[in-house]
Formats: sequence, structure tokens, C-alpha cells
Amino acid sequence: MNILIVEDEPHIEKLLVSCVRDAAPSAQVYTTGKSSEALEIAQTHDIKLFILDIQLTDYKGTELARQLREIQRYAYTPIIFATALANEELNSYREIKCYSFLIKPFTKAEVLQVLRDALTYLQHLAGGERQKPETITIEQKSHILEYPLKEIVYVESFGKHLELHVKSTGGGLRSDRISGLSLKKISDLLGNHSFVQCHKSYIINTSYITRIDKSEGTVELAGADQLIPIGHKYRHGLTNRGSQ
Repeated sequence: MNILIVEDEPHIEKLLVSCVRDAAPSAQVYTTGKSSEALEIAQTHDIKLFILDIQLTDYKGTELARQLREIQRYAYTPIIFATALANEELNSYREIKCYSFLIKPFTKAEVLQVLRDALTYLQHLAGGERQKPETITIEQKSHILEYPLKEIVYVESFGKHLELHVKSTGGGLRSDRISGLSLKKISDLLGNHSFVQCHKSYIINTSYITRIDKSEGTVELAGADQLIPIGHKYRHGLTNRGSQ
């Protein structure tokens, strides 16, 4: 489990980290005091719980929270605000779907209680997710398309539209054209560890990798007729998945 703490006061950050270590010893904890850096961490890693200070050095934690909510996989991820603001001001932040608040100055016992509540909630949520296949839903004019993530082999970008290359019942791949969706947006929708962007125009499902040719800069996917190019800036993310 990845937990991100965004707090610019060192002594409070230390307390929060200590509490996370006590409540979730196996968690990977990321820390920063800047909203901009927090957003980068959230885009790079799959964060399961956010602890955000509201008053940060570059811009407010509430604005950061709104940015996080715009990323599909974080639409309902628990966010805990750490704040010294008065109660009447806290009401306005409920629109962000904040999970809980820590009112400064808070004690270690208070932090632990909120953390344990949030972790219990995440355990129940994970249990529910295991009972149904992971899917993404895409709206196209009068149609709503649903795709199981495990059946998406790769995504290809063509200017203002995408093509999803998906396993078909016959054993090959079918290609569905999707309009009005950028590669970045589909990446947010996928929000899954199996998917990696390997080129400015391609996202691949790493579960289907059969061969990586570093000298040619290509990757072969099971069922795909074409080799997928690997962009220079994306090579590092694939180097530990195979070589030729």
C-alpha cells in the first residue's frame, strides 16, 4: 500500500509518518511539502491514502485535492485533511469528498484513530473489488462501452481519437475507435499497474509482453500483428521486463 503525506511542517510530517508506521507497518510512505510535487508522485505511483495539509507553500491542499479527484483512479480515494481552519470553513471542503479531518494541534492518538478507520475502510473496499472484474467505462455519443482491463492489450493514439486493441472471442484482437479521449485521459482511466506508456502514441498491457527488443526499440505483444515502438524516454520503465 502506498500512502502520500503532504505536509510542509517538518515536526508534523515526522509525527504523521510515525503514526503511519504504527498503523500500517508494511506501507510505502511518500512525503513532500509541495502540492506540485505531490501531484507528480500521485501520477507516478498508485496511492491508496492521502494525508494533505491545507496550507502549503506553493498552493492549497484543497486545490491539490480537486486535481486528484479529476484523475479517474483517485475519484474516491480516501483523503485526510490536516488543518487549523475553523469548523465553518471545513464545511466547504466536503464537496471534495474528504474522508476525515485532523484539526491542528492534534495528538498521535487522534492521528492513529483516523488512520485506522481509513485503513479499515480500504480493506472493505479492496474486498469488494476482488469480487468483480476490473473494468473501465467509456461514453461514446449514445453508447456506453465497458471493457475488462485484462482484455485490453494496447491503446494507440491517432490525433483526436484512440484505438483500443482488445482480445476477441476468436482469439485475435479487435480494434475499437474511441473519439474525444486523449492518451493521458485513457491512462488515468486504466489506472492499473499492468499498463505502461511505452511511446508518445502507445500504452501497452505488460501482461501481454512476449519479447522486448532493445536494439530495435520494439516490444512484441501476444496476439498483436504489429510490433509496438518504444520511445526513448519510456525505455527505462520497460528494461526490467525482458530483453533481447
